Amino acid sequence: MQENIIKPHLVRPILEKVVFEIMQFPQQNATINIKPTDVLDIRKVSEEIVKVTLQRSLEVSPANLIRVAVTMSIDIPVDSIEFVRLPDPKDYIKNSQPVRILTAYISNTITNLTTNSILGPIVTPPNIQE
Repeated sequence: MQENIIKPHLVRPILEKVVFEIMQFPQQNATINIKPTDVLDIRKVSEEIVKVTLQRSLEVSPANLIRVAVTMSIDIPVDSIEFVRLPDPKDYIKNSQPVRILTAYISNTITNLTTNSILGPIVTPPNIQE
């Protein structure tokens, strides 16, 4: 019955916030480490709508080079009766196709933002980083 929980719809991510700041150029031959960190917020905003907000930030080391964070959200229509019957509704939504699409949009947005940056294009995984 779980295939009836999320109602068919178009996934339309909404851009909530972008942080993009180049602070300085890396030193020659410097080792640069980049780690994506995700913060996922899942809230039921009405009987039939679950709002998912995902923020992906890049932890760059050394930290004084660049700051990048993208926050997007989607509204997912759900069958309210089936949704509340789930043993873990938030985990179900976290692993749903609409959230995978949202994460891919964020990953793509980060790549587009950083294409012409001092570090070059930064491609992050199109799945949630825990």
